Amino acid sequence: MSGESAPPDPELRVPEYTLRWNLYGAGLANLGRAGKPERVPTPQPTPTQLLVRMDAVGICYSDVKIVRLGNQHPKLFGRDLRKHPAVMGHEIACTVVQVGDALQHRFRVGDRYVVQADVYLGGKNMAIGYALDGGFTQYGLITEPALFGDDGCYLLPCPEHLSYAEAALVEPWACVVASYRLAPRPTPRPNARWLVLLPHTPEVHYRCRALESLQPDSEGGVAVVAHDTRGNALCKAFVQAAQRLDMMVHTLACSPDRLGSPELVSMLKAQYTGGEGFDDILLFGEPSSALLEACINALAYGGHLSFTCHRPLAPVAVDVGRLHYDRLMVMGTTSWDISDAQTHTRSTALSEGESLLLLGAGGPMGQMHLHYALSQPDPPARIVVVDRHEERLDALRSMLAVSGHNPSTEVFFYNAAGVPPEHQQEALHALRPFGYSQIMCLSSAPEAVSMVYPLLSDGGVLNLFAGIPRGVKVPLDLTLFATRHLRLMGSSGSSMADMAHCLRLASEGALPVRRVLSAIGGLNTLPEAIRAVLEHRYSGKVVIFPNLPTLPLLGLDELPARLPEVANLLEEGRFWTKAAESALFCRFRSSDPF
Repeated sequence: MSGESAPPDPELRVPEYTLRWNLYGAGLANLGRAGKPERVPTPQPTPTQLLVRMDAVGICYSDVKIVRLGNQHPKLFGRDLRKHPAVMGHEIACTVVQVGDALQHRFRVGDRYVVQADVYLGGKNMAIGYALDGGFTQYGLITEPALFGDDGCYLLPCPEHLSYAEAALVEPWACVVASYRLAPRPTPRPNARWLVLLPHTPEVHYRCRALESLQPDSEGGVAVVAHDTRGNALCKAFVQAAQRLDMMVHTLACSPDRLGSPELVSMLKAQYTGGEGFDDILLFGEPSSALLEACINALAYGGHLSFTCHRPLAPVAVDVGRLHYDRLMVMGTTSWDISDAQTHTRSTALSEGESLLLLGAGGPMGQMHLHYALSQPDPPARIVVVDRHEERLDALRSMLAVSGHNPSTEVFFYNAAGVPPEHQQEALHALRPFGYSQIMCLSSAPEAVSMVYPLLSDGGVLNLFAGIPRGVKVPLDLTLFATRHLRLMGSSGSSMADMAHCLRLASEGALPVRRVLSAIGGLNTLPEAIRAVLEHRYSGKVVIFPNLPTLPLLGLDELPARLPEVANLLEEGRFWTKAAESALFCRFRSSDPF
């Protein structure tokens, strides 16, 4: 809020010791020592590192998954946590307190930042809160991968008028905003890794008009073109396009049976990508369900599969976990020109007059999705919100009553508790008989995917937002990808551009970032706070203030009784403000927590 004073900030001195929560294995019993954070020497930055004070850190449901799985979590798989413990927490707002000698020209003590946790270095994911130490510590290092990564520096300057809690919540909000910014890219992508499967079709002249407009965007790349021994005229077009882009080209003549075998796809993935997968797979003819499944499995992170389809397919076992975590896109067309698979793929941007189904929307992320949809200049005409907990739906109804929304948008709430999937499907179909333009799946139950998939309208998109584990497969009729242009996409995390966009919206007040904050706590409360998130104790987000270690875990609705001087500064008695944060820090911050 304008005119509010900043939280009282002590001298930016660096203490000799800091409190830190190390995770040594699966389960809360392995978080910290004897249920408490550890007192460890404050790390010292090298010339190419920063030391930051962790001002506020949000708890994500991903943190719950890390605690539950330990080194079986996909981003920690195989790591010996006993020897190399993880420091969780990736929704971070921080302040620089020490600058390495080589960074003096780029950073200053006192600078505030929000952190884009999805760090990549050399194409390898090194996420903060997973591979790199996260925010559940009072002071921590920002190391070289986050300062010199593939996207440059993964820190974004934070405007002073944002509270610490608001700044920390920019990261989860960016994940929500990013899910509505997905759009198909040119297919195939220039200078990437292509796999093209071309059967013998003498009576059909397949095309790929996208090849004509491809321009180099980097160096290298490989095109693997497998074709029927009897030939296919399109083989020459792919070879010439790849050569024009200065890509390596490998052609492979196969018998019809060999060309249609899943084993061939697996072999080519291993041989030409080192097991990483292809960025684009273009599958012509009438592929079998087994071949489509193998092609989805052979996609690299961010990979696209385009296929032609002219007859009904048997259900395909789709790895919905990979679609979410690896941001895969699968597209089909009945056209002879496979480029139409991309042409008939819409972006996930919300549009006026459309319909949106939010499945499993009672939690914090569901609140953000609903807030975001209603905050658009031209919001959807109808939004249907589904959850299994009436008290969480009541919280959303209350949210709408307080904030209001465009009267042109109809919002319906549906409690699915105890309702069999087939009856849920009938009820949701009745609310939108012609189907939903977009379905955002916030449920991690695999059966939810097969339940809502048929509810899409022609050209509709099912966005897998929730983290279904990799390897979980759901049988789906991909014929509809071609005949009705349905699309299945995965959304996980956000890009630097998404974070910058979201930070700007938050700074301008166009995004109600702080309205999803439900509880606050000090660093010592982390195990209790994680249990609270697991148990859905609070309807919204929980934020930890690492440098207020003795602050108890409190819902904002508890503040009038427990901390009236803070509660009096909430907006409308329920929404966090920077003034309330200032009062909180005055009450709890100690010059020396030890």
